[in-house]
Amino acid sequence: MPDLVQIVYVSRSTFTTMPAELGIEPSVARILAQSRVNNARRGLVGALYFGDGCFFQCLEGHAAEVERLYAALLRDPRHTDLKVLVRRPIERTSFASWAMKYVPLDAEMKGLLRELGLATFDPYRFDQAAVARVLELLGTGRDLDPTAAAAEETTRPGAATTRPGNARSPWTIAAATAAAVAIAVVAGIAAAMGAFR
Repeated sequence: MPDLVQIVYVSRSTFTTMPAELGIEPSVARILAQSRVNNARRGLVGALYFGDGCFFQCLEGHAAEVERLYAALLRDPRHTDLKVLVRRPIERTSFASWAMKYVPLDAEMKGLLRELGLATFDPYRFDQAAVARVLELLGTGRDLDPTAAAAEETTRPGAATTRPGNARSPWTIAAATAAAVAIAVVAGIAAAMGAFR
């Protein structure tokens, strides 16, 4: 049996939130692009949600790698107040097709927050049932990838390089990640220069 674990943690961003470009906040886009490269190299998978200045992240993989990454996250100055909501052994990963899935759950999350009686996304107030609901939303939601159109073209049935399910070749992942980083950097520079005011 594989030595797999799942950690779900929350944290608060330390950066000033900018308007979302291409459906994602620029600092979060840079974190996401970096996570996709690093997690793929480490054999980790997971999902990320960002709202109202808070991160909700699920990490899955071999226990030693997950723990090593979480130790590094504790030292990351881009967020603070890290709190583990779930740490459990698993038999298989929930997000096997994504080194780091990012799902903007605006309508779905607002509905869940209304059910929970919360006006804003505050995962520090989530009980285990709410955590399970967010994980379910992340699992069924569509991944936001600024380069998804190009990647989907290579996975479209009948395309020359069809791959099963959501699996993408390492070259497609690398190209998509490079494009996402470039978009995030340009958006960050333009935002800093006041182009998106």
